Amino acid sequence: MSSTTTSSSRSEWHKFRVSRIVDESAVIKSFYLERVDGAAMASHRAGQHLPIRLPQPGGEPPLLRTYTISVAPSAQQLRISVRKLGVGSSYLHDAVAVGDLIDCREPDGDFIIDTSPAHPVVMIAAGVGITPILSMISHLVDEGERTGAMRPITFFYAARTKAERGFDGELDRLSARSNGKLTIIRLLQETDDAVIGADYEEQGFLSADVLEKYLGFQLYDFYMCGPPGFMQAVYDALTSHGVADHRIFAEAFGPASLKRQVDIRDAVPKAEPSTVPVDVVFNAAGDHGAWTPGAGSLLEFAESSGLTPEFGCRVGACGACKTPLIAGAVAYFRETSAAHRDNEVLICSAVPAATAEGSINQLVLAIG
Repeated sequence: MSSTTTSSSRSEWHKFRVSRIVDESAVIKSFYLERVDGAAMASHRAGQHLPIRLPQPGGEPPLLRTYTISVAPSAQQLRISVRKLGVGSSYLHDAVAVGDLIDCREPDGDFIIDTSPAHPVVMIAAGVGITPILSMISHLVDEGERTGAMRPITFFYAARTKAERGFDGELDRLSARSNGKLTIIRLLQETDDAVIGADYEEQGFLSADVLEKYLGFQLYDFYMCGPPGFMQAVYDALTSHGVADHRIFAEAFGPASLKRQVDIRDAVPKAEPSTVPVDVVFNAAGDHGAWTPGAGSLLEFAESSGLTPEFGCRVGACGACKTPLIAGAVAYFRETSAAHRDNEVLICSAVPAATAEGSINQLVLAIG
């Protein structure tokens, strides 16, 4: 997605038809999507996610969810691959059929792969965290075939059981196309239905010892995605063995953000929440109210003022509540993991920021 894409175009919804549904494992389904109006498919960068909107019964507001696109940008159709876990994913698994229509916005997210460096890359995924990693690997293989030079990849893929692990066949085909540049190490926690060497290489959790067994003393970039606990354990193992924070690119599935070890020289002072009332203008229509300490997040304050902003996770992980910031400043009261620009606010996790004495005490947003 181009960096010049405007906020208004990113906020537009388009109808997509479900053209195909595939069972990837015992718990993961893939949904192939094509635009109904025949317009060019929304472009994406490998690793980005797709915001979707799902209807709810009884006149309830639709569910907003973001699911990672699991194919390379060269694919002819968009594909999201979803584990059944929660209301939105259960709706997709149980209620959506081929031919149904789904509202989608343009792809978004900053968890993307750079194909230009020549040094190797290490991919790490657990469970359905494979979805952005699979897109990245596919893209690197595509670029390798196109240019004749491919970044070497070592991929650690962890799952609970063989039955729950998806995309084995697709990964085998990518490995064959890579001409030896893709090495896959599969880890299973439970191996009753699996054969070592044929179905997996390591049993148990991904540990520093396993990483050391397969990685040499080279310069690597690390890309990781999976449940928060898994991500934190792997991140801590990497940094404890001297891997620099800026070499680790990560996206967690779940509300918890990765606790990073950032050099104090690189730390940016955080804005402090306002301790006095702030006039908040919600939109161009002039809807506004006086936020006061204790009024909650900007999302909660907007809702209490009669507005219905879009939201998904309410914890700063999905980005569905991302809102243009027109004027003023905000402070975040929790760590967030959803990508957003300086002129955008994750209103579920932000409040008006304290301003210097004599400054205009007003915050202006553009809530749709």
